[in-house]
Amino acid sequence: MKSAFHSIVLLTLVVNAFLCGCSTPTTGNSAESSQEQDTTSKPVTEAKSIVVEESGIYTSKDSVAAYLCKFDKLPQNYVDKSEGQKLYESSTGNTFSKWNFNPWKTIGVMIGGDNFDNYASDPDYYHSSLPEGKYHEADVDYGNVQSRGTKRLVYQTGCIIYYTADHYETFKLLNPGNR
Repeated sequence: MKSAFHSIVLLTLVVNAFLCGCSTPTTGNSAESSQEQDTTSKPVTEAKSIVVEESGIYTSKDSVAAYLCKFDKLPQNYVDKSEGQKLYESSTGNTFSKWNFNPWKTIGVMIGGDNFDNYASDPDYYHSSLPEGKYHEADVDYGNVQSRGTKRLVYQTGCIIYYTADHYETFKLLNPGNR
């Protein structure tokens, strides 16, 4: 029964992705797929002008940030790591061992919504360039990478969103005017 449910969820996500497309912009420059050309980001205050619908499928940094600000949740094409692992196993028949695949290409979902705590009292997981607190994380801009890549949004309710292109080494506040 659980397998049938996961198959239906997966099929629904794949059909939605096919019919709606994703919002990640494409360009004719193939060098862009392996490296981000413009490491600056529009503040979310500007990104709010991006039109997002609650039923939409979004994968890019700016569109997911705009969605988070407008709806205070991730788009429907996001699942947490646990659900992503279950979908991987049910759709491929393989046992999950690690994130060495691109979830968007392999199972039609983006990974996000898991907790991301940042406290100095836990030095193994503390990032000094990010203010202390409880956050959630979301993958963005998978592009043509073979795995989940390094680009993440780290966010709190109220449109407080940080972007990291280097897997938590540095963070950029995307919404400086909305604190």
